[in-house]
Amino acid sequence: MHPSGLYLDGEWRTGPTKAVTDRYRQERIAEVVEATPRQVEQAIEHAVRAAESVPPAEERARTLRDVAERMESDAERIVRDYMSETGFTRSDAENELRRAARIYRLSAEEAIRIAGEQVPLSGPGHASRLAFTVRVPVGVVVAIAPFNAPLSTVAHKVGPAIAAGNAVILKPADKTPLSAINAVQAFHEAGLPPGFLQLVCGSGSVLGDALVGDPRVRFYTFTGSTGVGRRISARAGLARTQLELGSNSATLVDSTADVEAAAAAVSRAGYRKAGQVCTSVQRVLVHRSRLDELVAALERRVEGLVAGDPFDASTDVGPLIDPREAERAAEWISEARRTAAKAVGGDRSGPVLAPALLVEPDRDSRVLRDEVFAPVVSVVPIDDLAQGVDMINSGAYGLQSGLFTSDVNAAFRTFRRLRVGGLIVNDTSSYHADEMPYGGVKESGHGQEGPKYAVHDMTDPRLIVLNLPEA
Repeated sequence: MHPSGLYLDGEWRTGPTKAVTDRYRQERIAEVVEATPRQVEQAIEHAVRAAESVPPAEERARTLRDVAERMESDAERIVRDYMSETGFTRSDAENELRRAARIYRLSAEEAIRIAGEQVPLSGPGHASRLAFTVRVPVGVVVAIAPFNAPLSTVAHKVGPAIAAGNAVILKPADKTPLSAINAVQAFHEAGLPPGFLQLVCGSGSVLGDALVGDPRVRFYTFTGSTGVGRRISARAGLARTQLELGSNSATLVDSTADVEAAAAAVSRAGYRKAGQVCTSVQRVLVHRSRLDELVAALERRVEGLVAGDPFDASTDVGPLIDPREAERAAEWISEARRTAAKAVGGDRSGPVLAPALLVEPDRDSRVLRDEVFAPVVSVVPIDDLAQGVDMINSGAYGLQSGLFTSDVNAAFRTFRRLRVGGLIVNDTSSYHADEMPYGGVKESGHGQEGPKYAVHDMTDPRLIVLNLPEA
């Protein structure tokens, strides 16, 4: 059967459908079967049964490598589906597909590296005993993916879970299910045993109670809003959670920084995917002595960015995921424009929002205080790095920050004081390599992505102690 959106126990199923919309044209491009709460319960039942017979590590690794190859071989179709359902540009789509394939290959490597450790025992009565651990799958994992990285984030959740030997129930964002369907079809064709991967599409408000709170689920991995993350955490019970939540990422520019390099990096990282990335540069905190220089460099670049149809090769910034999100962001820009020393861009046409640059908006404006999730960058002068660190630390979020400086001591001082999941020196908050641990603190969540770290979190240590007295 053709991939439908509902995949249970190794088979695509039929049922009532919902339209998937092209984000730029606002036209229907596909129909996807939506799951019911009862079908979510069935998915959990299938996963529990599958988790009782874990395939060998080498077989799991082979499957993951095969998935990567299959997705690469079907790249053009996957890229076009991705561009339509997200509104992101071809370069964004092709980059994310490359990343997804790499994540599956990294996960394959981790599948054959899972190892416990010997536990040293000392003291009276322990001399004849040998203790060591092995790591075993947690069992059933629920993976809830966001709209803004429907290939790579699915890979970061499903890849390590399968590598660790778990059975997975995947729920993609209801606006971007096609990328997840393509990934699940690759697993199907690669021969993953039935039950080890289920796909349920639909609204979180409809499926959430069935997905979250079942005691048979032992691990939840979620990327999305802080509000939904709180609800998942409250309902998860004794199951572990990995939550990558909201952010309001800042990049610091020191007095010793290469301002042209900073401007070039910010103009990419603040506006790619229309600013709809958790680590998008939302705030640039720049030493007052370099403010005018940085603003001029950024203004040149922002004015040159083209917003529009992602299928047009000249487009740099596509539409937002929903016209209502574009309307909301335009309201925030309008509010900030009233107090800003300078405002560039920010005009809206339907779901498309032209890149906006705001200089010195009011410190309590929403573009500085909250997560804007739109192509909007605000520049704020600071007297020194310590003031910038205080501004970042005083906020609710703590995902990742960037710092441009030529002073290595300043970089280490900043690193020691910042309460974030990661600091990127001489690049923006948006830098990411799929091998590295990735996660936040405070309202940005807890736990880490990155295949090595996720596989560790998705396994449990099991201890054996042998009493081996000498003959």
